[in-house]
Amino acid sequence: MAKQIYRILDDLSPSEAKLRNIPRKPDGLYNMKMNEYGQLEKRLGYAKYNTTSLSADKKILGMHRFYKQNTATKEFLVVYDTVVAKLSETTPWGATNVKTGLTTGKETFFVDFYNHCYFVNGTDGVFKYNGTNVRTVGITAPGAPTFNANVDGALTAGNYYYKYTFVDEDGYESNGGTVSAVMTAGANPNDGITINIAASADAKVTKRRIYRTTVGGASNGIFYYEGQVADNTTLTYNSTTADATIRQNTVLHTDHDAPTTTAHLIAKRESRLYIAVNEKLYMSYLSDRDYFPSDWYIQAGNMQKISGILEQVNTLPVFTDDSIERLVGTDEDNFEFKNAYSNQGCIAYRSLVNCDNLHVYLGFEGIYYFDGTTAKELNIYLNEYIKDNINEAYAYLSAGCYFDNKYLLSYPKGASTVNNETVYYDMRNGSYGIYSFSFGCYSKWDKGGDGLQLKGGSTTIGRVYSVFSGTNDDGSSITAYDSPEFFDLGIPDRWKQIYDIYIKVKSTTGTALTMYYTLDNNSETSVSLTMTADTTKWYRIPLTGGGQRARAIKIRPYVSDAYNVTFMGYMFTYDVEEQEYA
Repeated sequence: MAKQIYRILDDLSPSEAKLRNIPRKPDGLYNMKMNEYGQLEKRLGYAKYNTTSLSADKKILGMHRFYKQNTATKEFLVVYDTVVAKLSETTPWGATNVKTGLTTGKETFFVDFYNHCYFVNGTDGVFKYNGTNVRTVGITAPGAPTFNANVDGALTAGNYYYKYTFVDEDGYESNGGTVSAVMTAGANPNDGITINIAASADAKVTKRRIYRTTVGGASNGIFYYEGQVADNTTLTYNSTTADATIRQNTVLHTDHDAPTTTAHLIAKRESRLYIAVNEKLYMSYLSDRDYFPSDWYIQAGNMQKISGILEQVNTLPVFTDDSIERLVGTDEDNFEFKNAYSNQGCIAYRSLVNCDNLHVYLGFEGIYYFDGTTAKELNIYLNEYIKDNINEAYAYLSAGCYFDNKYLLSYPKGASTVNNETVYYDMRNGSYGIYSFSFGCYSKWDKGGDGLQLKGGSTTIGRVYSVFSGTNDDGSSITAYDSPEFFDLGIPDRWKQIYDIYIKVKSTTGTALTMYYTLDNNSETSVSLTMTADTTKWYRIPLTGGGQRARAIKIRPYVSDAYNVTFMGYMFTYDVEEQEYA
């Protein structure tokens, strides 16, 4: 009987089966990915980005590529221990501290808005960075002004009250400070009042604005703007403007509140900033994003701590551990939380990622996606693998990103207390697999001439890596293999005589390849072969003894070196025995 051939090829060749469709468990593709032609490529590696480690024992707590409105202006911010550092744009990409003195060990989250980068860490406040200075968002109001002297002016003789405000370098203004004691203007030439005002200790304050009542006004009445001191050093102001004039001016505001210091997440939606503070979602003014009125908040419906906020088209999904709600409406008059009726919330802050307007995240039952209406399981097999392997006590450390059409999730596996393995799901072709690298946070670069780059932050030291860069992992070889499930060649109940395994490989500089195979329930056997460098070629692996008897065969082509390789097809030669009868 002539030998038969069973072919498993890429999408460019006709065959009985396709590489992309043969059954694999989630760990069946290890450090390999499915490309657009249905071929299996060994993944690229990662390399040190910052030559000198930021710290020997402090992990990366946050990373962000800060793009200004003109994206040619950009910076790379990295958080470790108590420090926010800026890495240089030129080799060796050294660090310059832009903020120190933060609470140690706090995970930090960023968002860009116009020409500022805003960030929070759940403890120290809301900060903004303009490329030069890190400032706290919000201004503490001043104390009460005091009487200094009467001067010549145009006030009506009588009693007045005063307040003043601090104004920062971006034009944001504090609430009015403490009201003064009553001050009295006399008759000409004593119909003006000089008041004493303090300088602010806040480095971002550049001027002060003066507000007062009209003559006879109450201490809790209306305060009108009179003028400003255009510096933060002068300690007096001459109030001389007539009531008729200041009545035409603006009235002192009362809702320029600073955000709470305990915001743990931050997001942007349209022209507002949003911060999560435990179970509450606070929102800024529509155009004045540094103001967070204390009564402008919505509470998560189940009163759980918010675990994710991320803009999606024109809504803002808000996640807790086991719920999803959507903030709809455009202003404080019509804001509304709409329940998504899902009990699959987000359990890891950093896992929530926008994948082409699908929100993908880690829940208690594995990886889910939210399409704007409902939450659905991303892949049942991948989720079962995660549930079987994740260290649930440290699952909250899991970190995701969307890169090269793939959702990547680094998570703590087994007994590990830090992320030590990465699973991926290809949103384009539905393939999935395992990558051996693991990072505690990611930063995707895609603007300002950066091309498309991915950075990963170490889970143990102050080190940033360029991910998918080069052919090795920081100088070490990358082990990669394909491990599909058993092939019964379409006839599971018949014995076969299997003679040869063939593999088509596109090699680069490496020449070492090992073919592992298992027949039925026997032990795994291996055959090593030498490939021809820089060649696309079929290689034959003859089974010992002129062929082996089995009902099914499992293969595992394996490489471990610092080179690229692509598997393009498999074949088996075999005979089928006659049907056995009882």
